[in-house]
Amino acid sequence: MRDMVTDFYIGTLRKLIEDGDVSISDSVLVVCGGQLDRDVTNAAGFGDVTVTNIDGNAAHQDAESLSYPDASFDVVIVHAGLHHCYSPHRALLEMYRVARKMVVAFESRDSLLMNLAVRFGLTVEYEVDSVTADGKGGVAESGIPNFIYRWTERDVRSAIASFDPIREPSIRYFYDLRIPLQRYIRSGNIKLRLIGRFLAALSLIFRWIIPKQGNEFAFAISKNGVLHPWIIASP
Repeated sequence: MRDMVTDFYIGTLRKLIEDGDVSISDSVLVVCGGQLDRDVTNAAGFGDVTVTNIDGNAAHQDAESLSYPDASFDVVIVHAGLHHCYSPHRALLEMYRVARKMVVAFESRDSLLMNLAVRFGLTVEYEVDSVTADGKGGVAESGIPNFIYRWTERDVRSAIASFDPIREPSIRYFYDLRIPLQRYIRSGNIKLRLIGRFLAALSLIFRWIIPKQGNEFAFAISKNGVLHPWIIASP
């Protein structure tokens, strides 16, 4: 299970646990989930986890229209799933609605380098390869390749501030860089191995100098934000 994707996933959850933002005793809902999410939440130490998806081997739930009442789970998580929704923002706000303490989302960031990567064909704008031979995958498992919605910090804050106008949004952001280096480092070709080692060293510098330009992005939205001064809390 362990690779650079799950390292960032597990590492972020463990950081939130370590800092006291969430607890391993919290009830957890995962939307757009699957086996990877079961493995990661288990590795992070959570014991009460419900994994849902619109299709597949999970409890059926549409992330854009969850059937749960408000504040049904302590923590609601999504990993690389919002961009498979017709409206990623609607799904995020549904997560926020059913969460009692926190929403944690792992998605791609809309950065300058990511836009350049799309422009030069190093990554894609639509996930054509996500559609399987039996017509599954894509947007909402419709068989239609989904557009990859990439987020910014301002985008996240604006969505939450609009949906919950009584409090100042309280959001933590996490960043990392994932470069598929193993193919180079494990290669029998000396030149490729040297390239791999060079990229590994370069990625460390890259993380330090411009961390927000990396391709790993997560945001943890707390529901304990401070009330705006014009809001009077009921006794």
